[in-house]
This record gives sequence, C-alpha cells and structure tokens, in this order.
Amino acid sequence: MKRKTAIPVTIFSIVVVAIAATLTVNKKKIDAANQIVDRSLIPVSVTVSKVTNQPMTINLTLPAILNPYESANISVQTPGIISSLSIDKGSRVAQGEIIGAIDMRVARLNLDAAQLNSEKLKEDYQRTKALYEGNAASKVNSIDTKYAYENAGIQVKQIKQQIANANIVAPISGIINARNLRAGEFVNPGMTIASVVNIYQLKASVYVDEADVYQLHLGETATVTTTVLPGQSLTGKVIFISPQGDDNHNYQVDILLDNRTKPMLKAGTNVNVSFDFSPKGNVLQIPKIALVDDHQRPYVYVINGNRAEGRYITTGADQGEYIQVTNGLKEGDEVVVSGQINLQNGSLITIVNH
Repeated sequence: MKRKTAIPVTIFSIVVVAIAATLTVNKKKIDAANQIVDRSLIPVSVTVSKVTNQPMTINLTLPAILNPYESANISVQTPGIISSLSIDKGSRVAQGEIIGAIDMRVARLNLDAAQLNSEKLKEDYQRTKALYEGNAASKVNSIDTKYAYENAGIQVKQIKQQIANANIVAPISGIINARNLRAGEFVNPGMTIASVVNIYQLKASVYVDEADVYQLHLGETATVTTTVLPGQSLTGKVIFISPQGDDNHNYQVDILLDNRTKPMLKAGTNVNVSFDFSPKGNVLQIPKIALVDDHQRPYVYVINGNRAEGRYITTGADQGEYIQVTNGLKEGDEVVVSGQINLQNGSLITIVNH
C-alpha cells in the first residue's frame, strides 16, 4: 500500500518542478526582452539630398470663363412708334452711333407752332417794354409779357429735346446680341429695343486664395490660354482685385483681354489664366519631403559629419516637389529626405545613397 501511494506523489512532484522550471525560463526571456537597449550608438540609415541654388518657376493657373467687358441695353426716353431701326443680330455698332429713331412728325409740327408763338410773344414783350419805358404801359403788363415770352422759349427747348431724344443711339461699341422690336412697333421709355455686347475686350474672373492674392497687383500681366487656340497664348492685364474675400477666403480678380485676335474669341469660352509668381534669379531650394511633419515650424535634419543635426529653417515659395529656403541653410548642405522618423537631434546616421 505504501508503494502504491508513493508513485502518484513522485509524479506530482516531477510535474511541479517542470512547471517551475518552465516559468523561470520564460521569466528570464521576458526580462531580457524588456531590457532597455541603448540605440544611440546604432546608426540610422538615411537618404539625403543637397541644397541647390537655381531658378524656380512658379505659376498659379486657374480656370475662368470669358465674359464681355461691358454690355448694355438699347432704349429710348421718348415714347412713340419706331420709324427706323437699322440693326439686326450681329450688327456692329459704335458708341454714340444713331441706329434708329422714333416717329417725331407730330412733335416737329408742335415745334413749328411753338416757335411761331415764341416769335409773336417776343414782339409783344418788346412792344410792351418800350411802352412801359415811355410810361404808356403798366409794370404788370411788362412783366406778364416777359413771362409769356420766356415760357414760350422753354416750350421750344422742351420740344427740341424731345425730338433729340427720339434718336435711338448705341450706348457702347460692340455687336448686337439681341433685337426685341422692329420698325413700326410702339415703344415706351425704358423698354429694351436691343442688346449690345462689347467683345473687342473680354474679361476673365478668377478666384485667388488669400495665400496668393497678396502677390498680385493692379496692372500686372497674366497669360491666358484656351483649347480653342492650341499652341497660342494671350496676354491679359489685372484690372480689379476684390477688397473682400468670400466665405472660403478667395478673392475675385478680373483680367482684361484684348480680343482683336484672329479668330476673335467669343464670350463664354473656357480659358486658363496663369500668373507668374517665380522668384527673381536663383533661389535655395530643397525637396519638400525633407521637412519633418511633427514640428510647428519648418524643420529639417542636416548632415554634420556622421550625425544628423536638427535645424529650424525659413521657407518661401514652393513649386511641385521643391520648396524655397530663405534662411537656415546654404548651398551644398545635405538634408535628410528619408529616415527622419527614426532620428533625433545628434543621431548617428549612415547615408545609403552616397
């Protein structure tokens, strides 16, 4: 009986010892894994790029639609029947050109009558004035005849102005875009007889971000291109910069374009407007990927012997994959462009692209 009891006890003891040994080995492995390793002496593999000093071309290109520089409705101030109208869609007109008239035959008859009446009243006034000066007429009679004569003169001027206003005049130079009435139809003051657009000059409006709009000034040139004129570019001029931005901090900028080209562009054409923001001369520049993201200011790692030196820099304009450096670096410096995530100031490095 004693022998049978001893066997299970022995087996149990062996299992306990095995478990204890296993736990001890595992603990040693865990402690070894958790031991802090000093990596400051382990070089970090990086790739670098040199700071270059060369020209940088920067163009801001924005889409736009061409619009007429100006447009206007043609109307009259005098009501009546249109007696003549010498325009149609597509007609070209010059500012101030008489293109039609309102029938003023009755008004001219009224003018003749008013002029005759004015001449009669003038004679009456001169006769009464002479009598008054000779004490043969009262002062009241002299004043009344003078008033009647002057009032008749005013009526003559009013009828003449009415006749002059009967001319239908083009308010601007351009091309007739629409005609709403014909000769023989009645027109009231303010009614639109026709519409004219000036496309000898066209206007393109673009919306420029506040980061770029401060680089633009009135009178600056812009390059305008369109797919309808492949291989050609036109030069426009900035004529307006909005003093107030929209909710997205974009500012309207208008460009005036001379449209005396062959072929003449049409209003409504899609174009691209480009502004040249290129710095003058050569500028220091580095790849954008050299900038370290986790810093509030532009920050790069510069190679100093076999170590990486962290440095704050000042940046300027950017073009594609490159950005201008205005302070903090010099030509020929080498900056880290990959591997920055494993670096800190003073880290040992190994350059893999030398």
